[in-house]
Amino acid sequence: MTPHEPPRGELLLDVHDLRVAIPSDAGDVMAADGVSLQLRQGEVLGVVGETGSGKSVTCRALLGLRPTPQSTVSGTVGYPAHDVDDILSLPPRRLRELWGRRVAMIPQNPMTSLNPVRRIGEQVAEAVGASGGPTGQAGDARVLELLHQVGLPAPETRLRDYPHQFSGGMLQRTVIAIALAQKPDLIVADEPTTALDVLIQDQILALLLSLQRDLGTGLILVSHDLSVVSQVCDRVAVMYAGQIVELADTATLLESPRHPYTRALLGALPGAVPRDQELRVIPGSPPQLVGLGPTCRFAPRCELHEPACDGWPTALRDVGPAHTSRCRRATADNLPSPSPRHQETQS
Repeated sequence: MTPHEPPRGELLLDVHDLRVAIPSDAGDVMAADGVSLQLRQGEVLGVVGETGSGKSVTCRALLGLRPTPQSTVSGTVGYPAHDVDDILSLPPRRLRELWGRRVAMIPQNPMTSLNPVRRIGEQVAEAVGASGGPTGQAGDARVLELLHQVGLPAPETRLRDYPHQFSGGMLQRTVIAIALAQKPDLIVADEPTTALDVLIQDQILALLLSLQRDLGTGLILVSHDLSVVSQVCDRVAVMYAGQIVELADTATLLESPRHPYTRALLGALPGAVPRDQELRVIPGSPPQLVGLGPTCRFAPRCELHEPACDGWPTALRDVGPAHTSRCRRATADNLPSPSPRHQETQS
């Protein structure tokens, strides 16, 4: 699996200053804080970061979904291809018209994404018939077409099965079929391989990429695994503490990362160090997302932190062609090498 050529298709998604605040006793948790990005037709964008970095909350907000009823979402999420300036301001009826038909989501855990007391065929048929889709014999034919398309073995014999009779890989293929039912322009895949073993993960990723290329669909792939994202994405957005800290095309990000967090993630990958050495780890823990100011959120864990970093406003800035970073020390040149002290702590 390799990323394809950078797309030049129609602009599907245009996000500006997206913020998601979740009330708590300690104050508002800023699960997403100032996220801006774009996606074009046929493009695959990876969103990567540690657990709690805001990946899933951000991607759900792209569909107008809030983590809790009390949460507040601000900014704009536009779908220019469908003359939608901001999905966040749409009434529920208009949102339902977009869901499935224009944008669909592949949830994180296929084992809990399907109704356990309804048959597989019924659940796929419901997605096919939604929003005026085909029903009856035409709908049944479309259900089989979708299940064949996602590679479900002998789907004609499995329509009356229940989810507990399917393996994890079969369930994920079914969930992908449901996402494709209305032929959406954009699919958000929220860690679609997390609950699967390594062999099935590779099969599902290959299937997703093949379908995306065949259909020309825009795809946002959320993952905590940079090695997975690097195999299939055209561009990668690295998230930390609710913010995008670096955004670039995949090759540039891998060859010339401009944020210490990105470099730390790359250094923690198996194969990044010789076999006789321990894998590098990122010291410390991510910050609590309450009461954070405009300064660098990675500073307490950063190998390159220096006093001048404290108080410096970490806005995304251009550090190369179509390449942005929040690091104060990110320039057109590579970041400085880690200090000997840091190297010693990582070995």
